[in-house]
Amino acid sequence: MSEPLRFPEGFLWGSATAAHQVEGGNENNQWWAWEQQPGRIWHDDRSGMACDWWRNAERDLATAADLGQNAHRLSLEWSRIEPHDGEFDPAAIERYRRILSFMRERGIRPLVTLHHFTHPLWFDARGGWFHPDAVRRFDHYVAYTVGALSDLCDMWCTINEPTVYAMQGYLLGEWPPGARNPLQAFRVMATLLQAHAAAAATIHRIDPALRVGLAHHLRIMDPVNPRSADVGVAAAYDAIFNSIVLRALASGRLLPPLGVGQLVSGLRGSCDFFGLNYYTRDHVAFDRGGEGVLFARRFTPENLPRSDATHTGLPYGEIYPQGLYRSLKRVARYGLPILITEIGVPDDDDDQRPAFMLSHLAAVHRAIRDGIDVRGVFWWSLIDNFEWSEGWGLRFGLIALDHVSGERRVRRSGALYAAIARANALPADSR
Repeated sequence: MSEPLRFPEGFLWGSATAAHQVEGGNENNQWWAWEQQPGRIWHDDRSGMACDWWRNAERDLATAADLGQNAHRLSLEWSRIEPHDGEFDPAAIERYRRILSFMRERGIRPLVTLHHFTHPLWFDARGGWFHPDAVRRFDHYVAYTVGALSDLCDMWCTINEPTVYAMQGYLLGEWPPGARNPLQAFRVMATLLQAHAAAAATIHRIDPALRVGLAHHLRIMDPVNPRSADVGVAAAYDAIFNSIVLRALASGRLLPPLGVGQLVSGLRGSCDFFGLNYYTRDHVAFDRGGEGVLFARRFTPENLPRSDATHTGLPYGEIYPQGLYRSLKRVARYGLPILITEIGVPDDDDDQRPAFMLSHLAAVHRAIRDGIDVRGVFWWSLIDNFEWSEGWGLRFGLIALDHVSGERRVRRSGALYAAIARANALPADSR
């Protein structure tokens, strides 16, 4: 009889959330302002009270502990902590201290993200990431926040998905500020990497024992026809979306198209772990000037397994567990311990997520068996939440949420994840 697929002792079985998506009432950041504009969000949804975490995060975190989770990745809302430039709110820090203390009491190890797509309105009004002082302002917030919370958290993620943030907001125009300017997108990406380097140095100064990383979304880009121009555009997309950040972290320099090789102080060696976010792959085809972006179309062929459709009528992405193994193998070459800081699938009726979970966690086990140093998984997400431009239209949660009534229900996949976490192993037939 086959044996269960066991994971290393101390493996982190966690879930993930982001402040704006779960807290509710974050009226002082750029995303709240964006939501008020008609047509920006699916069905003109708004985050509103979201999952009501600002008043009662403990309710869902207690469920996470009951489900056997020993870790959780959450973010802090900069606009709550520093509602005005240079003015910090001790009440906000105290609320975060209570949340982190509760997690530790329940055996949940926190991984805290300092920037997960949102920033204060005052930061926007002063030019956002284009202002010459943007990195210093972010670092000032980081120094105050980590200094106040470092006794409760030893793992810190500086920036979540710099490429996604820059592309969605400054190239595709689907997120605030709604720009469609490649040069602006690359400039913002470069500034975010500088901000990460500065923040990492500050965190290490506060306490050298603190562990620091950056969460990078790695998306597989495969050419549709491997004997055509598709190869070139797929490689270009991979370079822009994936390699830019990897090369910068490895070299410590802003290489083209982010810069001309400028050395960023502290960037090389800034990470103690690599945070990998993985969801899917794109099939890339050369486009001579149709509806594609940067001379390419990205899509999922209809004959492949796909997740729930978005409001555009298109699937969120291909279900492709081999891509997770490929991504882990790719980032392993940088020699850092790896945390899978996000992985998940939108699936309201939970008919896909259990199999998705087993197949993708089997890919993680295979990577560990092959010598890749994966330390933990943070499932996206603990609970259904406000999914940015998709509003309430995509349901990623291990816990189902009726965002009108507030009613919660653990999904079948949530119970499956609990069984895996408690056993620290996958069933033998998960191969």
